[in-house]
Amino acid sequence: MNHLLKAQDGISIAGITRIRNESDIIVSTLDYFSDFCNAGIFVYDDASTDGTPDLCDAHPAVKGVIRNTTWDKSRSGRQLAEGQYRMEALGLARKTSNPDWIYCFDADERPEIDLAGADLKSITGIRLRLFDFYITPEDACLSWEHRTWMGPEYRDILMMFRSKNIKVFLDREPALENSTGILFIGFVRHYGKAKSVQEWETTCHYYGNHLPEPYSSKWRNRIGKAIKHDMKSDFGSPLIKWDDRFDKGFPLTGEIEARERRHP
Repeated sequence: MNHLLKAQDGISIAGITRIRNESDIIVSTLDYFSDFCNAGIFVYDDASTDGTPDLCDAHPAVKGVIRNTTWDKSRSGRQLAEGQYRMEALGLARKTSNPDWIYCFDADERPEIDLAGADLKSITGIRLRLFDFYITPEDACLSWEHRTWMGPEYRDILMMFRSKNIKVFLDREPALENSTGILFIGFVRHYGKAKSVQEWETTCHYYGNHLPEPYSSKWRNRIGKAIKHDMKSDFGSPLIKWDDRFDKGFPLTGEIEARERRHP
């Protein structure tokens, strides 16, 4: 039982995820979500080349895997794919399990959610506060789960929503038929920038080549900067610990992102 994820009796939750080449972390991720997503996990594998879909197929919590075998390298194609592929995973979840709620996650996320006291009948969606973890000189030789430093900047992301209330996915988040009654419940440790130096470089090159401007330039500027020797985030803020998130965390705004592009 995962004590960091607490669902609610009588509520069915299906997990959906769009992934690519996550064989180093996907089993741990599926284990993490397996109890919380009591209606099963549904995976859209985006042309992995490392055995990720086979690992998903073999996991007892996974009830369906969609395998895309064609990798679209175009920037316009990648933008459309982020939403389209999640919609396909959603469709499979609805058809197979007909869940009350959907939780949409990425392979490198570890949320903390307690739904025990939430009145889920009166709300339509749940936002979680996501913080980016980083590699620092003190933990560079350790594996990703031992990272202890993160940026104070956070993003509030709509990650959980009523299954029948989703119109379409717009990239990571969906557009909802009824967007009233959205609560903030929980936090997310995001390890996308903290898995390894090699993974950091791969991510920087991927987003640098496939995202539109100004985001592509932002990621190209991060090449070679995986280890935070200055103990600052990508946005120039001093790193903090997880327990400091309440006092020292602040929202990642467009102005902060623009500042980073001006002063990489």
